[in-house]
Amino acid sequence: MHIIKLLSEINWLAIVATTVLSFALGALWHSKLLFGNAWAKDSNTIYNSENHGNPLIVFGLSAVLHIIVLIGLAMFIGADSSAMKGLLKGFFVSTFWISTSIGVTYIFVGRSFRLFLIDAGFYIVFLSLSGLILGAW
Repeated sequence: MHIIKLLSEINWLAIVATTVLSFALGALWHSKLLFGNAWAKDSNTIYNSENHGNPLIVFGLSAVLHIIVLIGLAMFIGADSSAMKGLLKGFFVSTFWISTSIGVTYIFVGRSFRLFLIDAGFYIVFLSLSGLILGAW
């Protein structure tokens, strides 16, 4: 398909909504209620401006990257999709492409399997829910 046509069919309000979802889910996912302690321990990091830079830049760049992945997911799902098809496509993209890519990197840098499950799990849940929303909207 022609990329201009695909871009013109995107529901941009759904992209904004799923970007907000990414931050809400990320805050919950990395909180002490869920995986925050394990993530901090296994990644050997404590998030603060001293070791991660300006929070506006960090979160701003994260938003831009999430918007890019969501535009790609929306194009992959297509305009004539359904909630279930969007959910499945989001699940497949996150499981077979994103999680495996994270896994290869984690093998080479010696990250723990638990950290892989936390980080890959986030993207599986995030992109599956995003696919559901994009497909339904």
